[in-house]
Amino acid sequence: MTYAPYSDFALHHMGAGLADGITQGAAGPDQFRTAPLWGVGQRLFFLHDGRTSDLMQAIEDHYSSGRNCVGVSSSSSTGGGFNQTCASEANQVTNSFNRLNSTAKRDVLGFLRSL
Repeated sequence: MTYAPYSDFALHHMGAGLADGITQGAAGPDQFRTAPLWGVGQRLFFLHDGRTSDLMQAIEDHYSSGRNCVGVSSSSSTGGGFNQTCASEANQVTNSFNRLNSTAKRDVLGFLRSL
């Protein structure tokens, strides 16, 4: 059987905008494991803490400026503390989404709501 979870299930630095300051397992205070997108169309709230019910806002909230921390573990980049200077690894994707015209954005949101 084949399934499409629409996720890489990897840990990613999401920057200060989404950071919760909690270290859990291998995930540092600004890192989150990519959740699968299946069922996103049935969700009432988005992001790891449910802070928004607006899918467009959830996409926008993935942008966070700072230095590139890709490939740097949380413990080595922060000395075990909370580093609020990592940029979100989703910045490029968020910027690409923002460059879409309104019809294309609607199509992406429609696809996500269909999952």
